[in-house]
Amino acid sequence: MRAILDFNMKNKHTNPETPEVNASVSRPKSVLEAFEYIVEMAESSNLNAEFMAKAAVSIKYASRKLKLSAMQTVLLALFVDRSEDRRIMMSELARYTGCRTTKFLRLIKDIDELENRNYVVASRSDNSVSYHVPMEVLNALRSNVPYVRQAVMVEDTYAFFQRFRRLARMMDRGEINHDKLLLFTNEALEQIERSTFAMKLRACGMDDETCLLFIFMAHLFVINEDDHIVFSDIEDIYDDEDMPGWIQRGLRNRNSDLFEKQLIENANEDGMGRTDAFKLTDKAKTEFLCELNLNSVAKTVNGLEKHESLAKKELIYNEAENRQIEELFSILSPERFGQVQERMKAAGMRAGFCCLFYGAPGTGKTETVYQLARRTGRDIMRVDVDKIKSCWVGESEKNIKALFDRYRNICRNAERAPILLFNEADAVLGVRMEGAARAVDKMENSIQNIILQEMESLEGIMIATTNLTTNLDKAFERRFLYKIRYEKPDVESRSRIWQIMLPGLKPDAASTLAGNFDLSGGEIENIVRRHTVKTILDGSELIDVDALAELCRRERIASSRVRMGF
Repeated sequence: MRAILDFNMKNKHTNPETPEVNASVSRPKSVLEAFEYIVEMAESSNLNAEFMAKAAVSIKYASRKLKLSAMQTVLLALFVDRSEDRRIMMSELARYTGCRTTKFLRLIKDIDELENRNYVVASRSDNSVSYHVPMEVLNALRSNVPYVRQAVMVEDTYAFFQRFRRLARMMDRGEINHDKLLLFTNEALEQIERSTFAMKLRACGMDDETCLLFIFMAHLFVINEDDHIVFSDIEDIYDDEDMPGWIQRGLRNRNSDLFEKQLIENANEDGMGRTDAFKLTDKAKTEFLCELNLNSVAKTVNGLEKHESLAKKELIYNEAENRQIEELFSILSPERFGQVQERMKAAGMRAGFCCLFYGAPGTGKTETVYQLARRTGRDIMRVDVDKIKSCWVGESEKNIKALFDRYRNICRNAERAPILLFNEADAVLGVRMEGAARAVDKMENSIQNIILQEMESLEGIMIATTNLTTNLDKAFERRFLYKIRYEKPDVESRSRIWQIMLPGLKPDAASTLAGNFDLSGGEIENIVRRHTVKTILDGSELIDVDALAELCRRERIASSRVRMGF
């Protein structure tokens, strides 16, 4: 202690920031112990010279340890004392210390330095500034070491999105502000500058704020498979959820660079585009996120689901369905399809094959298309009706025309014509409105008329699946060459489905379940999955037939509920 006093006496006049040492105070053993004493002495002290003298030993210990000035050390001690508060206001610190707020405003350079050194984080809004002490700082102080922010190493695009997810959570907790989010995101982006994602983003030539917005939307898709991003989601990346007006206007008016570069589009709800909801385009998913091996991206190349990526699946049909499906498999095989088309053209007939799979849900309509594609070596161009429809006048019609134009171009350049799949096409196959007056009804009729015209000139393969059984427009019915009705499987088929999905199930048990419960293949699959999960949780590999029967009863009750509308 004597040595400390001698040192301070020698340097008393050479260092104006060094307060006079209070000889009655022992040297603290840690930074947090020093902070505790500083905070106690600071109460109602006006942070005057007397306070600085009383707390000098603790201030000097902490300032040397953290390489901060005396006043920066005092301010940090006050912030740390309120570290459980995510919105520390200067006015609160002023009241506690008995200072005018204006005194703290004069100390703003010291507070800014604490922010620059990452000891505190500022959250700025139009009317106020609040502060927060990050958990990483508290952990460093508990270890009695200065906090030094370590740049997080990001090796690839996947790691980049994991890093951004953590940054978004820190932003949500108030541990970083928008400026820091932008800074740290750009820092991580630089580390993967040679990745496809970074190069594609750089080639767009967008400003930093627009890039950050796209990265945020992409992260929601990558992490949560979110295809319905609304303004309240986007506001999370701005301080005090105060989204800049120019960004909001650009999204509402569709003149944002993200629309111009075809990276986002309006999300749809009940077939109508929403001006306040957004999603990534297929272009963004397939071109920008191709390195992530996402299920929805990995099997898709240029918007086509590749036949070689489709998993083999055994399907069980009733006898009448099976005959028609096997005939269709034979016709669409690479060896025969070209011959069939040539003969039809020679006879003056349409060469395109338009097929309709209709019937009850869960009977295998969509899966049949995938197995058809896999066995005949044909890719699938899948059409989601909600992507076609838009709230913008005339745009839905442009979308459907562009869709068929693109399909024609693909067919011209492909060795084998892909399958154009309109999945769950109820919304476009229903009876057209006569004397439609509302804009929505006119749009529906226009879309249907365009599809009917395109089916006339189609030279490829179009398959539509629908649950409709009575509301099919007659004009569509005439244009479908093959119309296959999918019934629920009969008892024999249900028994085979049970045994295929549960190989350990005894034949008599499968027959009993098949006879007692009139379920579709999709419903049986749901039951088997739930039963499998239960056996995993119970740690048992035994097949509990009574439990399966109970699950069947629940499924049958759920399936009997009537759904209104399409």
